[in-house]
Amino acid sequence: MLEDGSRLFGTSTRTAVLVATRLLEETYPSELAALLGVRPYTVQSILASLEREAIIVSRLMGRTRAVSLNPRYFAHAELSALLWKLGEHDRDLQSKLAARRRRPRRAGKPGLS
Repeated sequence: MLEDGSRLFGTSTRTAVLVATRLLEETYPSELAALLGVRPYTVQSILASLEREAIIVSRLMGRTRAVSLNPRYFAHAELSALLWKLGEHDRDLQSKLAARRRRPRRAGKPGLS
């Protein structure tokens, strides 16, 4: 997790959720929870709070709720730049992002049980 500015947005978890959302561009609560190592309910509560404040927006894709930064937020460009800069310095988060799969594995691919 972030060292400097870790409580910049209230709590270190809230800051990490915002940074990860910015780096992923579009994500969903369970992906954030797995990535950050926190409970899904915690992430959902943080996202609900951020959505009430119009910092993020969500949309349903089937049964999945996709979230991203709100492009209509009055300080979107500045917030996005700050979150990007914070993400650049979080090596742990960057390594987790690099290791994650964004697409399902092909059915029948060797190595699957």
